[in-house]
Amino acid sequence: MVAQASMNRIMGAGYRAAVRLPYQDPADLIWLSAAQRIGWKVERSSEVFASFDGVDTLRISTAQDFDPDDCLAQMILHEICHALVQGPENLSKPDFGMENIDDSDLLAEYACHRLQAALLDPYGLRLALSPTTNHRPYYLALPVWPCLGDGQAAVLARAGLKRAREGQWAQILTQALSATAALADTVRHIPGNLWSQSLPRHPLGLPPTRAPRPCSGCAWGQSRRCLVADAPTPEHGCAAWEPVLTEADCGDCGACCRQGFDVVDLEPDSPLLARPDVVDHGFGPQLPRPGGYCVALTGEQAPYRCGVYADRPKSCRDLAPGSEGCLAARERCGVSGALQ
Repeated sequence: MVAQASMNRIMGAGYRAAVRLPYQDPADLIWLSAAQRIGWKVERSSEVFASFDGVDTLRISTAQDFDPDDCLAQMILHEICHALVQGPENLSKPDFGMENIDDSDLLAEYACHRLQAALLDPYGLRLALSPTTNHRPYYLALPVWPCLGDGQAAVLARAGLKRAREGQWAQILTQALSATAALADTVRHIPGNLWSQSLPRHPLGLPPTRAPRPCSGCAWGQSRRCLVADAPTPEHGCAAWEPVLTEADCGDCGACCRQGFDVVDLEPDSPLLARPDVVDHGFGPQLPRPGGYCVALTGEQAPYRCGVYADRPKSCRDLAPGSEGCLAARERCGVSGALQ
C-alpha cells in the first residue's frame, strides 16, 4: 500500500507538470525549431507583419492580425525563402536588404513566391502553406515548375532553390518540410481545414495532383521511364502530366524550329546548300536562326510550317514528335514546363 501511494504521488506530480506545458500548434513548432537551428529568434509583435533585424531576430505579427488561412509556420517559411532569394550577402541586413516601401522589391517578392512553391511542391504542400498577402494571385497562377523561365524572378528563384538544396540550411529545410508533410498526412482526411488542401507525396518527388493520370499515357513516360525524374515510371501520375504528342501537334508548337535549338546543320549533299542564306562559322554549313527562328520557318506564330519540309535536314527528320529532343525543345520555348 505504501509503495502504491508513493507511485500515485509520483504519477500525479508527473501529470501536474505536463498540464503546465503550454499547447503549441505542431506545424508552428516544426518551423520555430527550424528558425532556431538557422540561428533566428522568433518574436511576435502587433507592430509588424514580418521583419528581420539583420542580426538574429525575426518579428512576426500576432495571431490576431493573421488572415484566417495563415499560420506562423507559413510566415517563417516565407521569410526563409526571402533570405534564400536575397543570398548570403544580405543576411546581415535588415529585412535581408529589402525596403518594401514601393515596387522596387517586387521582383524579389515574386521570386520568393516561386521558391516557396518549388520547395513545397514535392511535399504536397503548395496550397496548404501558400502566402496570403495581396500577392497571392501571383502565387496561385504559378506554373507546374515555378522556377523555370528567363524572367528575372525565375532567375532569382533558381538561385534561391540552389541555396536551399545545397547550402547550409539544406538539411534543416528538408527535415522541416518532411515533418510538415507527415503532419499533413495525419489530418488531411478531415474536411474544412487548411490541411485538406495538402496532397500525398509523389513517389518520385514530382509535384502531386488530385487527379493523377497514368504515366504510360504521359509524353514524359512513354518508355516506362520518366524523363523528368530519370526513374522508372510508378504509374502514379503527377501535375506535370502531358498527353503524348503526335505530328498533328507540331503546327501549334514549332518549338524545334524556334528557340528550342541553336543550329540547323546541313548534310554535304543537301539541296538546301544552294540557298543564299546558308552560313558556315567553321563548323559546316548551317541554316541561320535569327532570334532563334529558323529561316525556313514560314511564320513567327502558330500554325508553324516549314518552307523546305520535303528537303529538311536529317536532324529535323530524326526529331520525332514526343521524343526526348522534342520535349526538351518545348521546355526551352516555354511550351512545356516538365523539365526541372
